[in-house]
Amino acid sequence: MSADAPVLVLARRIHTLDPASTTDGPRPDALLIQHGRVLAAGTADDLRRAAPAARTLDLRPATLTPGLVDAHIHLIEWALFRRDVDLTAAASPEDAARLVARHAGRGSGWIRGRGWNPHRWATAPTRELLDRAAPGRPVALQSHDMHALWVSTVALELAGIGPDTPDPEGGRIVRDAEGRPTGLLLERAAELVVRGIPPASDAEAEAALLDAQAELHRHGITAVHCLPNIHVTGPDPLPLLESLRARDLLRLRALVHLPVDSLDDAIRVGLRSGFGGEWIRIGAVKMFLDGTLGSRTALLREPYLGSTSRGIEVMPADEFCDTVRRAAKAGIASVVHAIGDAAVSLAIDVLSDPAVRGPALPHRIEHVQLCPPDRFADLGGAGILASVQPCHLITDWRAAERHWGTDRCRGAYAFRSLRDGGAVLAFGSDAPVEPVDPRRGLFAAVARQDLEGEPAGGWFPDERLTAADALRAYTAGPAFAAGLAGRLGTLAPGAAADFAAWDEDPLELDAPALLRLRCLATAVGGALVWSDSPSHAHA
Repeated sequence: MSADAPVLVLARRIHTLDPASTTDGPRPDALLIQHGRVLAAGTADDLRRAAPAARTLDLRPATLTPGLVDAHIHLIEWALFRRDVDLTAAASPEDAARLVARHAGRGSGWIRGRGWNPHRWATAPTRELLDRAAPGRPVALQSHDMHALWVSTVALELAGIGPDTPDPEGGRIVRDAEGRPTGLLLERAAELVVRGIPPASDAEAEAALLDAQAELHRHGITAVHCLPNIHVTGPDPLPLLESLRARDLLRLRALVHLPVDSLDDAIRVGLRSGFGGEWIRIGAVKMFLDGTLGSRTALLREPYLGSTSRGIEVMPADEFCDTVRRAAKAGIASVVHAIGDAAVSLAIDVLSDPAVRGPALPHRIEHVQLCPPDRFADLGGAGILASVQPCHLITDWRAAERHWGTDRCRGAYAFRSLRDGGAVLAFGSDAPVEPVDPRRGLFAAVARQDLEGEPAGGWFPDERLTAADALRAYTAGPAFAAGLAGRLGTLAPGAAADFAAWDEDPLELDAPALLRLRCLATAVGGALVWSDSPSHAHA
């Protein structure tokens, strides 16, 4: 039988998320696919009659949805971080230092780690702790939000950082009462150390990327939007992804956003948002307006509770406005990191200017963690996409109340208000800041609770989404953001046959049950790239 013959995919139920479909008639339980595309969705009997020579892929009793898209992931950083010292479980700076000490006996040179969370620690980390854990070794440990770097004395010395080193623009060297660096570097100050760390080789990065691709497939993820990070330097994702594609190893569709430092080069060679093919496309240029909640560097209209600080302005407003205009004139959209209410408001003002309309992809704001309620409709009305990560609510809601205050938090993680204001939502994980597991994002959007079920009634429960809305934000929303509405994020006729098979129907589960949802199989372009069962094979 020809490998080009159509394939009939059988399931218990299929959610095509086709906006043109109606609720009349029986629900689809079969897909007919060929050449990597969906030919039709319908009942198994009807599609068998339409294509009697089709091969069969029986995934029953699974429920099928379009493949999920992680719309905000630091792909290469996450892939490489999976090989670093994991500090996510560290309950204190001393606990983290003990984990570093265990690693210090292996090899030589730099020790890298990631994932420490200041929300969980009663005291601040210091370089002396790392000096004792790894004597004579340069140590660099990324915080879980990647906006703070904790380093040893040797690392400071290699970077030339001492008491007289000035804070760089958009960053802060934390100092003790005598003015000596404590080993904590915030925002762009981290770059002083990071740029001196030997990067991974292309071979190491490719191996890590293949492992990461397999892990994403196990979660039903078939596409990603790759975001550069302000502090982490490493291999450029574009040539790495292209190398895998050229060798027929890439099974993950990628929208790659560009760092702002590469904007002039992109304009010079004529890159545009939306350029690319089936596997790799050029996204937007990434800018950072502020920091994060965890590091208290997100830019606020009013100071943090109990402080005079309003956060850090990472990119001056006039420079931001000029950069967005230059990019738009060249056909390049803007993707803007904005977390605090002052940063979000500035991003809305600049991105809603008619003078910057025109790129093939929509402008988007990443995180939108604290949006002034009076700006919800402004964001949506301007066609700005809200790229949000519900999983942050799980770990951050207590810190948000502590640092921002309850009244201000009425605009925090306001997914429903953003949607009702007209914004298209695109969900992501922000990995390695959070785990890639999309079940956490689905749960957080629907429950608005942490994993312990707190707060009992949900945090600002009016901002809850339905499971169907949350699923669309993992599928149709990212497809729209990539300029691929109708081609990805749906199982409508003509769309790519990218799908995930689940052991239960995600649209029938209550919020806690979403966390137990299990991916049984994942397909990209009609070909299985992950299956938990050897019986999932073409008959």
